[in-house]
Amino acid sequence: MGIQRARAADAVAALEEEAAVGATNLAKIVKFSMAALVLAVALVASGAMSAQQRSPTSHPAAPAPGSHGPTLGPGPASCDLGPTLPQPPTFGDAADAVKDISKATEDYIRDCSCATQACIAAALDQYAQALAQIAPRLPPHLQNAAGIVATAAGRARVAHTKAEALRAVHDAIAAIHKDIELVRAEDPGNPRATRGGDFVAETLNVASLALEKGGGL
Repeated sequence: MGIQRARAADAVAALEEEAAVGATNLAKIVKFSMAALVLAVALVASGAMSAQQRSPTSHPAAPAPGSHGPTLGPGPASCDLGPTLPQPPTFGDAADAVKDISKATEDYIRDCSCATQACIAAALDQYAQALAQIAPRLPPHLQNAAGIVATAAGRARVAHTKAEALRAVHDAIAAIHKDIELVRAEDPGNPRATRGGDFVAETLNVASLALEKGGGL
């Protein structure tokens, strides 16, 4: 009986010792796993930071060949340089050439908010220079259109008030309309004969409206 109790006690002690060893090993495994997990997280974070530092500054993707970005109006540089007028051709319909430079001048006045005396005068000066290249091919009574526009530009530039500048442009419009009537009287059966003068009068009218809304030196 005593022998059986001793054996039972030894068995219990052995089981307790084995359980203690197992618990110790389990604790070591858990501790090692946690350390490994912390190390892995640290390595991932370090790698992500290094990749971010190595990556170049991102830029918007360039448009594909043949594609077009958003259409923009004239930028500050082009507005500072004045209207970009097409080179008048030396052949073809002179009125069409006047139409092209007139439209470019009007677009500049509108898109660049050209409304001061100085800006209007500068725009009309460039317009007059381009118009002078076409004038010899216009009907005789309209060949002085460039001179009329240049005179308006000069008067507007030195005007002391907005009213004086407007009067200079209005006088030019009246002079162009007078020349249009002379052309119409000489060639009443050809309504297209006055087209060049019509375009010049319209451009001066756009300049007048812009100056009236803005004004100042």
